[in-house]
Amino acid sequence: MTRVFEVLVAAASPENRSALTKVLMGMGLQPAISSSVREAQAILSAKQVSLVFCEEKFADGNYQDVLRAVKRTAEKAPVVVSSPSHDWYEYLEALRLGAFEFLDGPVRPMDVEMIVRYARRLAEATERNGRSRSQLAGRVA
Repeated sequence: MTRVFEVLVAAASPENRSALTKVLMGMGLQPAISSSVREAQAILSAKQVSLVFCEEKFADGNYQDVLRAVKRTAEKAPVVVSSPSHDWYEYLEALRLGAFEFLDGPVRPMDVEMIVRYARRLAEATERNGRSRSQLAGRVA
């Protein structure tokens, strides 16, 4: 993969931010950190993000605002929503709105690692597909 794999952690809870950051750093990643929807939107506008971990609720909005911000980017990174509420309605609603995954809180390190590995493979496949399409278009033109 030629593009750097960037992860955004958008979490209002300091404990959740810390736990996610610790797991991601243990995987060799340096995540961008956000404690609000506004900060997450600014990060998404400023850099290419490959994966987003997002809490369900923030003081200035919720995961739906983050999903909308991601959909406005060219990368359209997968968004993983976490919630301590164990609410099936929110789980189904998040997936319906385009979330990549929904995790019950507190988030378990093995779940985070599995999702990062899968998202990396997905990003690599998408990049290879884009290169193949470009090469094919060059041959046809």
